Amino acid sequence: MKPFGTGAIQETQNQLRHEFSEFAEQWQRTKSVWRDEPARQFEEQCLADLAPTLNRVSSALQTLVDAIHQADRVLKDPEEMSE
Repeated sequence: MKPFGTGAIQETQNQLRHEFSEFAEQWQRTKSVWRDEPARQFEEQCLADLAPTLNRVSSALQTLVDAIHQADRVLKDPEEMSE
């Protein structure tokens, strides 16, 4: 049986990390000049949970990739399931 390809999932995970990193850098530049109450509220209400949420998504994607690889190994060698 042909292994299930996880390249697209891993590519998505990498792109998510890269895009968030670029966003965080841009936000820091913006934040250095946007220093009023609306800026503080925007960061608190819209951005505060973004990094932890994206970390959970990235972790879940990695868990999925690991589970797919494990399933591929078991399908290739059912004896591995007992190990």
